[in-house]
Amino acid sequence: FGPRALGHRSLLAVPDDKMRDRMNRLKGRQWYRPVAPMIAEEALEEVFGRVVKSPFMSYAPRPRKRFLSLAHLDGTARHQSVGRGDEPWIHDLLLAVAKWTGLAALINTSFNSKGLAICNSVRESLRM
Repeated sequence: FGPRALGHRSLLAVPDDKMRDRMNRLKGRQWYRPVAPMIAEEALEEVFGRVVKSPFMSYAPRPRKRFLSLAHLDGTARHQSVGRGDEPWIHDLLLAVAKWTGLAALINTSFNSKGLAICNSVRESLRM
């Protein structure tokens, strides 16, 4: 396992079912395809009932029922935990999101369309 994109060349959204569906439509994917939550380390216990650090998306615990928008169809969340030392600007973004939504988390998927490589320019991203 190695580092993931962690917000670089990614589509990010506030976690809810409508946004997950919208992200999948934008990418031309089936409705059931998962997106991955990025969660600030400070919110891990709130989401999972315990601290599950997973900076490389190695674990897929079950979130508490009130956070099901973070879960895949099987009820697990293959999340990426984010501490200040991992990626300071993403960590700060997650804490800012928490001030707005009450939860230091975003859903994340690669910034590409079905069958295409990840976007490398503004021009490519606008074609999506």
